[in-house]
Amino acid sequence: MYKMNNYQLIYKYAEQLHDEGELEYRILSNVAIKLHNFLNSLLSQEKESTTNDYSEFNITPELISRLKQSFQGYFTQQFWEEQAEWILERIEKWDNKDLDLNGDEKIKFPDSVNIKDEKTLENFIKNSCAFYKSEELIQQINLAEISQEEVAEILGLISKPTPITEPGLYLHKSTTPIPSSAIFASGIQAQLRKDLWADSEGIAVFKQQCKSKSSNYIEHYISSPGDIELLPWEAAEQIIDKFGFTSAKMYLIYAAHTMNQVIPWESQFTLKGTDLIRELGWDKRTDISQFQKLNEIAKAAFALSCLVSRAVWIEGRSTNKIDVSCPTGRMWESVVDPRGTADLFSKKVEKPYEIFITIRPGLWTKNFLNRAGAKAREALYQFSYLAQQVLKINPYHDELALRLAIYITVNSRMHLTGEYRVQTLLETALPKTVINKARLNSDKGRKIFNRWNHALKLFINLGWKVSFDKTYPEAIRPNSNTRKPPGYLNKLLEAKIIIQLPESASELIKSKATTKPKLKKISKTYLTGVQVRVARKAKGWNQRQLAAFLGVSQNFISLIEKGERPISSKVAVKLSELLNL
Repeated sequence: MYKMNNYQLIYKYAEQLHDEGELEYRILSNVAIKLHNFLNSLLSQEKESTTNDYSEFNITPELISRLKQSFQGYFTQQFWEEQAEWILERIEKWDNKDLDLNGDEKIKFPDSVNIKDEKTLENFIKNSCAFYKSEELIQQINLAEISQEEVAEILGLISKPTPITEPGLYLHKSTTPIPSSAIFASGIQAQLRKDLWADSEGIAVFKQQCKSKSSNYIEHYISSPGDIELLPWEAAEQIIDKFGFTSAKMYLIYAAHTMNQVIPWESQFTLKGTDLIRELGWDKRTDISQFQKLNEIAKAAFALSCLVSRAVWIEGRSTNKIDVSCPTGRMWESVVDPRGTADLFSKKVEKPYEIFITIRPGLWTKNFLNRAGAKAREALYQFSYLAQQVLKINPYHDELALRLAIYITVNSRMHLTGEYRVQTLLETALPKTVINKARLNSDKGRKIFNRWNHALKLFINLGWKVSFDKTYPEAIRPNSNTRKPPGYLNKLLEAKIIIQLPESASELIKSKATTKPKLKKISKTYLTGVQVRVARKAKGWNQRQLAAFLGVSQNFISLIEKGERPISSKVAVKLSELLNL
């Protein structure tokens, strides 16, 4: 009846098995039952009693969907063809009276069965196929490496608790403070200028030296995610390749959230991947799916966790010198927690629906971002303001503009006037060799000229202040209809321009530059529970979130807000910083 040398028949039947989904459902149902039995066997082996009760178990469409994701690389066309051949071969043998019910170990017939028609036979053989393949799947999974919690989560019996995450950066305003110290600025250049990394005796090093003081320098290295062990050039290069605009934007977002912590170097905070998608300006991006966006964010987070820094830095002159050197340490420590169905073979969540990144700022924040230290002359409190628009600049269409915007943002505290030489700005964004070749090649020169003018137009559209020095010829300014003069690229490079952040950010920077930061002195009598409750709600936080930020219990916050617990000076300072009181 069935000719097994007929590949077209096998292919057609394989397509039918795939489209109907019946066999897949049977296989996965058997897998679920076997995993549930495995889970209960683990619980029965525990000497101590457990509060977990996994007896309530049902095969649901949601469970089958999760398991299907767990075996997403398993059900291939080849798999379906193999099963089609397996089933058809046994139907043919039965039809030819060559198959005894008990003669095939892989067929699980009941003890007594009356096969009235071919459909009944096919059904029994499919059941046997599903049982056999589920056994094979379970054997291929290394269950010894899977915890009880992971198995229970796969079966939908438990779910991971959702971490408390930081509120968004731009809920009520379009700007947010970020650090602007030398070590922070150097860290972001290390990501945007991958061409400046060098092989120094087998170790990858990014070095920036202070132009005005050669004894001041900052170095960045690449380490493994675990202990700080500097990686050799070949291994480090693979991580450096992961740096780019995504990691640079996330670096800025990390920094902005760090500024919201009371004691950054003693704090950690958690960011939600879907919030990062919005802050990165990817919420309307349609070229990649949601899980691909989350995976790109996870890759950037991994690369940032490998970035190590060391600073030898003296601020000030004469008797006012401040040593803010920083020992070798990570810029950021982070852990990525993806949520989704893990692949049972790779143990990875290939298609997460959410990720949570928990970040601990490095010790550089203690040396370069210390409010109390700024007053005590022990460290610096240097910061600028990041406009929300910068994060939403598209690097694919406006690469030069984004590079310049990040550089100007981070360095705006040092350039209050916003005056730059055009060549200086371009050299922060582009290799000098590119600029030198543009001087000698008219086509390359025209491309850089057009990219520069495109960036200026974008800044103007975003509300940045752009004005031209007298050294900047009118004929080469954006939207000029005048014919460009000979040697226009050289004239552009030598010209000076004033570029300032949007007015709100510029005014904030100027006001902070003229005001010395002071440590707030707050007595418990100046802060009431009512104030705390009102300020907390204005932030959009619940009591549990505020308690997590403070490192106390929710009940502690509840008692404070009811006026049943006095607020100590130490707690008042932290509350004041957190709630902007």
